[in-house]
Amino acid sequence: MPVLVGLKNQSVMPSTASISANTPATPRGIPSVLQQILSERQTAVQQARQRVPEEEWKRQAQQRERRDFLQALRPVRPGRSPALPAVIAELKRASPSRGLLRQDFDVAALAAGYQAAGAAALSVLTEETHFQGRLEYLAEARAATRLPLLRKDFIFSSYQIWEAAAAGADAILLIAAMLDDATWAALLGTAREAGVAALCEVHDQEEMQRAIRLGADCIGVNNRDLHTFTVDTGCALGLAPLLPPTTLGVAESGLKTRADLHAITAAGLHAALIGETCMTAPVPARALTKLLGGFVKVCGLTTAADVEAVAAAGADAAGFVFADSPRAITPERARPLIAALPADVLRVGLFRGADTSTIIRIAAECGLDRVQLHGAYTTADGAAIASHLPVWRALAVPANAAEIRAWAPHAERFVLDAAVAGRTGGNGVSFDWDTVPALARAFPALRFIVAGGLNPSNVATAIARSGAFAVDAASGLENAPGGQPGKNAAAVLAFAHAAREAFQAL
Repeated sequence: MPVLVGLKNQSVMPSTASISANTPATPRGIPSVLQQILSERQTAVQQARQRVPEEEWKRQAQQRERRDFLQALRPVRPGRSPALPAVIAELKRASPSRGLLRQDFDVAALAAGYQAAGAAALSVLTEETHFQGRLEYLAEARAATRLPLLRKDFIFSSYQIWEAAAAGADAILLIAAMLDDATWAALLGTAREAGVAALCEVHDQEEMQRAIRLGADCIGVNNRDLHTFTVDTGCALGLAPLLPPTTLGVAESGLKTRADLHAITAAGLHAALIGETCMTAPVPARALTKLLGGFVKVCGLTTAADVEAVAAAGADAAGFVFADSPRAITPERARPLIAALPADVLRVGLFRGADTSTIIRIAAECGLDRVQLHGAYTTADGAAIASHLPVWRALAVPANAAEIRAWAPHAERFVLDAAVAGRTGGNGVSFDWDTVPALARAFPALRFIVAGGLNPSNVATAIARSGAFAVDAASGLENAPGGQPGKNAAAVLAFAHAAREAFQAL
């Protein structure tokens, strides 16, 4: 990460200084609070230019590692709407309408918790006076996670875009209400040059049409009226039909329940920006877990009846075992089963012993979304597969900290399981769930899935004791391994229901 130069910790005080002649014009009817903040930010940028020239930010930005913000928001299977939207979790200490939201504001810890809870991206407030943000928060969040970052600020100049990119942002916010078309178009061009995405925020049909006309590829609908600060979640739902098919749609503000998230995807929107709902909760990451409803995986599917049971239960992921196991399945048998799964269910292939080229080939042939690795794979194997699709790494508990650190750059999730005769997966044996909280504290940004011996009767206890946001079951849900049908539909349904209830109670 390039070193940021010339940053000050001081706050930018409100200013009533006049706007210079080269300041961009703003639309008529701009809300008074937005006009005030814009005036303050214009003064702050003028001061910042004296400390660090734009060319220096540009030089630093061109050296950075880039993360794909837009890709993080897209559905796993293009053209198919998932049951829940991708979540952009926000780091916001204060707001003009509610004042201080959170006294304890450890950016790294909050960011890591959001990643572990399932956020797809992070929004970081950097405006200092009204939101108590800081530019440095971007670097802190970036160091703590692998998620792409949105700089949420009041951006009107190319200087701010290059500054954002150098500071660690992968996307910037452009607010329609404070930009005329010429300025907006110029900023979109600078964003493309800088390699950052632009989330274009609109509030009504006229602004939506402006964004579409200017070629915005990601449009956010803010449910909050900037004149009155009232929130109407129907605003995003009402404007969603106007989005072009290839444009990513984001709902912003006032989203508080899982039902709100379901409504967003039903309307055709792809993502939700969640701020105050989580920021005002005692543990923001747990609040996000509650919104997302946790994560339920059912592994070892072998029949069409198994697929039907998983679909009926509303599981988040289905596992297919391409390895020596009573639940083993061939690619030929797996393909029609995988194709029959609902669009929002992740297809996971479990492998042990197969070489990387075979794994990559089977994943492509069967349309897998994820690869779960058991056994003696190296981090080089993981990196090779991860260049094609995300990897989940199975670990025997007690897990080795050095192994976790080595795999962390390559593994999207870690599956914690008991080992029998040195083998993880499908053993029907549980481990000590009380060991998981310490592991989560040691690696707060990692996503852990608790597996091994889970069934409808013990999953709630496993979740309560482990604090895990994700669970995985196989043998505890079946009539007989690989039988006809392999899974007991009633057990699968009861397992998913008990898990959801336990996640809500965390």
